Amino acid sequence: MSSLPRSNSVSSSVPSTAGTTMENDKKRRGNINDKIQQLLSMIPPEYFQDYYRRSDSIDYENNQMTPGGSVLSSAGMSSKNKGTGTKDGKPNKGQILTQAVEYISKLQNQVDARNREEVELILRVKELSKKTGVAIDDINLENTSAEVALAKIGVGPLAGVPEGCYGSGNQKSSSADYERCEE
Repeated sequence: MSSLPRSNSVSSSVPSTAGTTMENDKKRRGNINDKIQQLLSMIPPEYFQDYYRRSDSIDYENNQMTPGGSVLSSAGMSSKNKGTGTKDGKPNKGQILTQAVEYISKLQNQVDARNREEVELILRVKELSKKTGVAIDDINLENTSAEVALAKIGVGPLAGVPEGCYGSGNQKSSSADYERCEE
């Protein structure tokens, strides 16, 4: 009678999920990497030039300048600046995501500027219409093009309003259109 534990193993009734979990993680990582590469293809290349065209740096020990921000080491070999991408010269995931956010912010600022310009132009057209007494019925002076575009995808202040029922002209061509817009 030994006090050592038995070496007989009892099979578990619970199936192992280790292989499935690893497969799911690998698939998830693959999907994320695919989306990051898709972002890379959508971002203009000039957004990544800062990573590769760093200002010329100086090797302070030897007082030598090297192009592209690489510094000559004492062995005379050029070393790449930290954070300049992957070994194959492409931007890394962090750089891609950072530049994607910057690019989206730039695009959003451009959209906002265009919307402000459009609102100013609409107000100017309304003002001129009042001054001249000419009625403007062929263009929508009540809503911006952004509001109309958002309504088409079900978002914004016009969400749920039937298409063609917003704006001053309302472009109702028949009594059925009029009834649809009045509901």
